[in-house]
Amino acid sequence: MIRIPIPATAPVRLALGLWLALAVGGLSMFAAAAHADDHSEPRQYENQVAIITGSSHGLGYELARLGAEKGMKLVLVDMRREESEKLAEQIRSEEGHAIVVEADLAHAEQRPKIIEAAMEEFGRIDYLFNNAGYSYLATLEQMDIEQAHRLFEVNYWAYADLAQRVIPIMREQGGGTIVNVSSILGMRPAPPGLGHYAATKHALHGLFQTVAQEVEEDNIQVFLAAPGGMKTKISQHSIGPMADPESDRAADWEDPAIVAKDIFEHMQGDEVVFNPGYVGRQ
Repeated sequence: MIRIPIPATAPVRLALGLWLALAVGGLSMFAAAAHADDHSEPRQYENQVAIITGSSHGLGYELARLGAEKGMKLVLVDMRREESEKLAEQIRSEEGHAIVVEADLAHAEQRPKIIEAAMEEFGRIDYLFNNAGYSYLATLEQMDIEQAHRLFEVNYWAYADLAQRVIPIMREQGGGTIVNVSSILGMRPAPPGLGHYAATKHALHGLFQTVAQEVEEDNIQVFLAAPGGMKTKISQHSIGPMADPESDRAADWEDPAIVAKDIFEHMQGDEVVFNPGYVGRQ
């Protein structure tokens, strides 16, 4: 190979030095930008306090697991505390922060302790994930009014109650986020027997689309996440004359981990109602 000598004059040395400085500087800026992109989302959620109801199974469990990965401090709420306690212990073993509050959301007097526990442990509430719910399966003719009332206490009134309690806290902090897990059945007719369940979801849409407008100036975001069918324990936990705990109608439905990921992604936007999961991708 023939080498052509380049005289090491001062102008040449200066030009080479400038070229190297620009090249190295450009690479450093690129690396810094990539590093920032890699860590921007975790910083967004790190140390943010989130209440998640219905955290023992299904979507609530996946929201909690994903929130912990992003650095959130969690208040896990369920009437069956064992599975949530296992998750909380796992989170704490990985240097995360999580507590468990056992509460039956059907009983209004048990709801305040959720807010009290969050404030006592962490001193603030940044996110409320209203997720807990179940299905009462009955036609209108089969309806037991007490069972229908209890369904609304859990699937609707608990959502409204907890949201009402966190709004002043979020306003004083300068903002917050409320995510209400609805269902595609809150946006279209339900099959026979699911009318009562669908009615609770339609009620959520009626209330919280208005609430989103009422608290917008307080920097509080309100969302309605309406997924389709997910692999949860909804069949086993269903009650009513049309319930069949032995069958699992959710067996072939979507992995709730996908829906949880979609919910976190949609929280970056301003669309109040959205359909996480396969329904949103159709």
